Amino acid sequence: MERKNFLKNKNILITGATGSVGSALVKKLLKSNCKVIRAFSNDENGLFDLSNVMNKKIKPSSSFTRKMQKIRLRLLHGDVREYKRCLTATKNIDIVIHAAAMKHVAICEFNPTEANKTNVYGTQNMIRASKKNKVKKFLYISTDKVVDPKSTLGQTKLLAEKMVMRSNFLSDGKKTTFSSVRFGNILGSRGSVVPKFINQIKMGIPITVTDKKMTRFVMTTNNSVDLIIDALAEMNGKEIFILNSMGYFKIYDLAVALLKYFNVKKKIKITGKIKGEKIIEKLYTDKESTILKRTNNLYVIDYSLSNKKKRITKKNNIPIKVFTKKEIISLLKKENLLSTTLS
Repeated sequence: MERKNFLKNKNILITGATGSVGSALVKKLLKSNCKVIRAFSNDENGLFDLSNVMNKKIKPSSSFTRKMQKIRLRLLHGDVREYKRCLTATKNIDIVIHAAAMKHVAICEFNPTEANKTNVYGTQNMIRASKKNKVKKFLYISTDKVVDPKSTLGQTKLLAEKMVMRSNFLSDGKKTTFSSVRFGNILGSRGSVVPKFINQIKMGIPITVTDKKMTRFVMTTNNSVDLIIDALAEMNGKEIFILNSMGYFKIYDLAVALLKYFNVKKKIKITGKIKGEKIIEKLYTDKESTILKRTNNLYVIDYSLSNKKKRITKKNNIPIKVFTKKEIISLLKKENLLSTTLS
């Protein structure tokens, strides 16, 4: 099937659909030729806001209107912690994109039991329900924090990622294939560092950076949506997909760049890293580097190669872009994340 037609007439379920990535994915898929989109979330207000955004985008006699009439958008309130709700949500679904998770390091550290319920048991419920309902493709949204994890967030997401990958090897005769994508930090997403720093500047208080040496891999919302769709098109099961254009910057450099951009003379306060936080993140482990390959605009950790004992590439063979302060500002401008005033 051609790349542009693989979504044709597909029924798609997105968990965590009211989050920054989930809602952007809904909007993107509404422009595709899929048949049904189910937006699944335990955030009632988020679902209401999502429906309002969709309604505002509909213009009389537009091609988008005609597509909206063809594609049935369903807003499902529920929690991935409840297996029966997951079973109902996945009925007659072709593709599951599982983005629902607890995602903040500090909150997960203080609420480890809740993080486990959502990130581990919630994923287990979605896997079971998808198998039961013979979903064709299951794509899990993972994070770079699963690589040598030090935090509750990273540990629970790693366990969930392992369950997803292992599901390919525990075939029970059904046809579901399971893969994952690994994200970096999404620029401008809810609770992320860019809006936090801008808010601190607007409030006239020092920008708080936990460690001067701390770096983070970053992606735009559009990057994340494109990665998901590209991974869905290419996946055969047993893969972890990574965006090949992902770069990183120092959080301290971001703070300096923002202060200069807004022409504000404020101090940067170093607070010390919080429990579970790593100074430097990685995209893959040393072991995973032996089954790493490149396809189109993606890097792929391909576990179907794990038993072939053939090294595909060596450690650190992925070229990673390091953003300068000037490039950080250019990126934020391009993503319209600096369109604010300090008054």
